[in-house]
Amino acid sequence: MSGWSTLQLTEFFSAITRAGTVSTAARLAVQRATEATDAEVAAVVSGDQVPASVGLGRTPSPSLFTSLGPGTDETTFPGAGPMYLTVHVLDRDAPTADRLIVARADEPFAAEERQMLQGMARVLGLALRSLRTLEAERQLRLEQEREAIARLELVEALERRERLLETLLRVQRSAGQLPLAEVLDMITSGAAGLLDGATVALVLRDAVASVSGEPCEGLVFAADRAVTAGAPITCDDLEAAPVHINGDVAGALVIAVPSGAAGPGVRDAERRDVLAAFAEQASLALTGAHTLAAVHEAHHDPLTRLPNRALFLQRVEETVNHGTAALLYLDLDLFKQVNDTLGHAAGDELLRAVAGRLRAAVRDTDMPARLGGDEFAVLLEPLEYPSQAGDIAQRVIDAIAHPYDIAGRTVRTRASVGIAYSGGRSAERLLEEADLAMYRAKKTRKGTYQEFEPHMRPELPQAV
Repeated sequence: MSGWSTLQLTEFFSAITRAGTVSTAARLAVQRATEATDAEVAAVVSGDQVPASVGLGRTPSPSLFTSLGPGTDETTFPGAGPMYLTVHVLDRDAPTADRLIVARADEPFAAEERQMLQGMARVLGLALRSLRTLEAERQLRLEQEREAIARLELVEALERRERLLETLLRVQRSAGQLPLAEVLDMITSGAAGLLDGATVALVLRDAVASVSGEPCEGLVFAADRAVTAGAPITCDDLEAAPVHINGDVAGALVIAVPSGAAGPGVRDAERRDVLAAFAEQASLALTGAHTLAAVHEAHHDPLTRLPNRALFLQRVEETVNHGTAALLYLDLDLFKQVNDTLGHAAGDELLRAVAGRLRAAVRDTDMPARLGGDEFAVLLEPLEYPSQAGDIAQRVIDAIAHPYDIAGRTVRTRASVGIAYSGGRSAERLLEEADLAMYRAKKTRKGTYQEFEPHMRPELPQAV
């Protein structure tokens, strides 16, 4: 999950656990759901009641929502017209089939948004169950009909529920800040910590990605059954729930309960809550990592792993109007000869080596990029003294000029560099000026740098 959705869920977790009543929790849920998805309409439905809604007036008729169930993708609301819809069950064990309904007019909900709303719905379901239990406890205390042992069991159940919510909150706060493997370990260890004596494993693509507790047989088998079913399953002492990446089933979270540790029925329900909640957390973590990786791939050169032209120009555009910056435009000399004599594989190896030296030669605040072919660029920001761009350009030239060991051969190349300074110019204009200066450097003396001067503009670069 991307960073914004992770932050929304973290804030949602914090706020929902502080809600004091069912109506407050429901009202908070519909507000956050519409804010997170730019939706116009949202409601929490409980049986034939609507504890909270937004978008259709202060007291809309419950019949507008109560007929809408999972799988309904579109509907028409009076006064609002046709809208796209997404419906999420809050608590599958609850007899009232509580649902979170969100609708908007402009576009269908993406898989990532549905994943986030499902996570919201799960937490809201847990919160509503706890709040209703608390309200029942207050009523029973008023009537003084509850026995002491029953009250004690209720308190213990509430404490376990609070531990569940606190553990989910810790995991959610860590998502996006820790490596994925550590987040997955937090998920399995957090679930195992709430289920004394249980083993919890996350199985992805027939392999155990994370396990907490004593390893046992059948984990992969149970996960495979949950993946095939696309729903939670029970297999002897194993329970499993599927996990998703952008809505697609990617594996399963499996709980192995030691024989005789199942406990009374209420503990079975709590274990199912833990399984469902932590499977959702695993799905959110995996989706977030998958989304970040996709964004990285779209903005980086696959050969050198440097930022590509699009990301580079975006960063330059953001920088040129703030402070003093400079742009280096690099073109490699003798690169064509390497490709022609040693082959394209050797040329690719040389480009990767040049990229490594380029990274090492610039500062941590600078941004190197590959523009295409044998052309590179560096955004220098900030500049601390007038000649700093020239000093860094010479350092880059010297680093690239050292011999390379490519395909068992000693290979040499040089970098000709053009320098242009920001001065409020657009990113494309700055790149053009640095390119012209690089062309002048290649024309005058290869393996050197030139700073852009206005008289260079009429010159048109030729193939060199």
